Amino acid sequence: MPTGPETPRPVVLRAPRLLDGTGAPAVPDAALLLSGGRVAYAGPAAGLPSDAGQAPSLNFPGTTLLPGLVDVHVHLVASGGPDLAADVPRTEAERALAAVVNARRQLEAGVTLVRDLGAPGAEAVLVGRAVEAGTIAGPRVLASGPAVTMTGGHIAYIGRVTDGADAMRAAVRANLALGAGCIKVVATGGVLTMGIDPREASYTQPELEALVSEAHRLGLTVAAHAIGEGGVVAALTAGVDSIEHGMFLDDASIELFGSTGARYTPTFSAPHGILGGPSVPGWIKDRARPAADAQVASFQAAVRAGVRVVAGTDAGTPDNPHGGVAREVAFMVEAGLDTLTAVRAATGEAADLLGVPDRGVLRPGAAADVLVASGDVAADITGLQRPVAVFQDGRRVV
Repeated sequence: MPTGPETPRPVVLRAPRLLDGTGAPAVPDAALLLSGGRVAYAGPAAGLPSDAGQAPSLNFPGTTLLPGLVDVHVHLVASGGPDLAADVPRTEAERALAAVVNARRQLEAGVTLVRDLGAPGAEAVLVGRAVEAGTIAGPRVLASGPAVTMTGGHIAYIGRVTDGADAMRAAVRANLALGAGCIKVVATGGVLTMGIDPREASYTQPELEALVSEAHRLGLTVAAHAIGEGGVVAALTAGVDSIEHGMFLDDASIELFGSTGARYTPTFSAPHGILGGPSVPGWIKDRARPAADAQVASFQAAVRAGVRVVAGTDAGTPDNPHGGVAREVAFMVEAGLDTLTAVRAATGEAADLLGVPDRGVLRPGAAADVLVASGDVAADITGLQRPVAVFQDGRRVV
């Protein structure tokens, strides 16, 4: 039986600068000592412990050392075709193969942890288990299983159609049985599905509260697809842990972010792909345009209010291929987010939301997931899009 990959040997990584994923300024003339799959030292090269000299040293001139990136919103079974419903393969075997390929694409882009928020079955769960066992290459995966959506609601083809408070509880348990590590609930309509308007709430308050309370009772966090204000407020009132998209935010919804501590995943990459994709159907573009027009103002209002932002791309949606979280970070910076906060949104903050905070920071004892990015990332955020090397659990994988 497979026993997993062997423990990697110690290694020292050196670079002109290091960002540790906490939002702190860059450490100049930096070094990392990786040992046993963990970070043994992170800081100035001059402070390396004496026994570090016994480990081989890899020098990366002209780069920045960072934690491996985190994408908190992906769909591994989809590959960014112009219509998500048509892009998701019909058979479980084809979906699993697509997920394996897309996981590899994420890793090659410097992403070492993802949250999958919607697949027809357990495909993403199984890919995550294979990555952990060392049988395939990819990021660690926290998967929701099928998204919980109402009859006539958004993305039923990668969802579990559910109505009524008792059925919401049963849906959580069914996803748990598949191996889900979190729950995705579709709290409003969506731009990729005809029918209910993206600004309209999908569920009643009692239904949302039943789902969230059951998920939390079982130790699962909840992500809510919510585009319009009403659905955002209902989801936050119910106690969800993150809002996905949130293109239309008002004062009430922003205030609830502050009082609940929920994170906000703006997913700039999703409307960017839809509106820029030459083959995306016109009806999808028409539904996406109002949300895209409102997105920057909502994001800026949330940032001014101190809402905790995390990076997620909605990868797999139209013209939104896997491995694009570095570009998502650049979109957030372009919209006004401080560069160091944006880096934290794709590292420490995101990993904390996913319940594995040691996979988003570089400090002694943390998992040795490392991205070596080109240039001075703190000065030019586009350097994240040019990975030089990727280490996962202390082992060079790219």
